[in-house]
Amino acid sequence: MALSKAKPGTLSYGTFSFPLAHFMEKLKQETGADIVRIPFRSGNELVNAVLSGSTPVAILALSNMVPQLQSGHITALVVTGKTRSPLFPDIPSLAEVRGGENYPATWFGLFAPADTPKPIIARLAHEVARIVDERDFRQRMYIDRAVEPSGIRLEEFARFIRDERVAAERMVRESGLQLK
Repeated sequence: MALSKAKPGTLSYGTFSFPLAHFMEKLKQETGADIVRIPFRSGNELVNAVLSGSTPVAILALSNMVPQLQSGHITALVVTGKTRSPLFPDIPSLAEVRGGENYPATWFGLFAPADTPKPIIARLAHEVARIVDERDFRQRMYIDRAVEPSGIRLEEFARFIRDERVAAERMVRESGLQLK
């Protein structure tokens, strides 16, 4: 943030996620930073831009750049979450650096068509939970890829999705974007 103030209009950041862009725009307002957003279509595209030097700052999930972080080709400043990543324990969390609860989160979920029978949904949820709880699977698919498993189950996930929709509506209102 200090560098962006020292060299106004010359520093850029990239993201392909609206919630992360919204977070950065609010951070700019709070800190007076002068950093220009460059929109990207994917994490791969953004990682390539950081590696080439065309976009010096990126805000995206760690899982997009594990090999580049491990090799030292990209330097992480902070992870967006409540806690440090088990894969990168030396990188502070945004909650540590800034405090509070207002930090962006990236998440993944498994969805089915709305008309899927409830017994099938329940069986899928049970089997997914069983697989995710396997130690080797968790290590290979989550920890080694810098993805933080939440452990929430079917009903809790449904509540989470409802809350996320409310948060998304708030972000759109705050951004000034018009829905069509």
